[in-house]
Amino acid sequence: MRRAALLALAILAGAAASAFAQAAAAPAPEPTKPAAVIAPVPESPGQSMIEGEESALAGRAYSYDPAGRRDPFRSLLVREQNKGGVQRPPGIAGIAIDDLIVHGIWKTKAGYVAQIRATDNKSYLIRAGDLLYDGEVVRVAPNEVVFRQNINDPQSVKPFREVTKQLNATVKP
Repeated sequence: MRRAALLALAILAGAAASAFAQAAAAPAPEPTKPAAVIAPVPESPGQSMIEGEESALAGRAYSYDPAGRRDPFRSLLVREQNKGGVQRPPGIAGIAIDDLIVHGIWKTKAGYVAQIRATDNKSYLIRAGDLLYDGEVVRVAPNEVVFRQNINDPQSVKPFREVTKQLNATVKP
């Protein structure tokens, strides 16, 4: 590619030099009419591509300014961990609903209490109404815990979804 560009540049330079030499050797014809004014030719898209390619060959690096747009090469299916470098609060308030596992449920005088384990490998006790990092506990039943998870999707009809985590849930093949 580089050789072809240099070859084309050498041919154009040689043709321009020979045309200039012929014009200088020939006597200038006398104009009979006033010369028409020629408007400058706008730069073609091909010319801008050639200039961009020449700058890349000259070693000037290309830089992309996203201007607030997302990276088109990152998967939309993978969730970002620790978005924006924000630290989660400690304890129950820092646990995401997708990150917890239900290990036990007890019936007390005040109602049901669920024991969960988070990604930090610590156990916590939660009740209905407790706030988590991305939602809250709606209810604790004898065999399940129901969460309301907040969703940051502007196209969603509801800004939340109900997530049910079962006690002793088995993996279905």
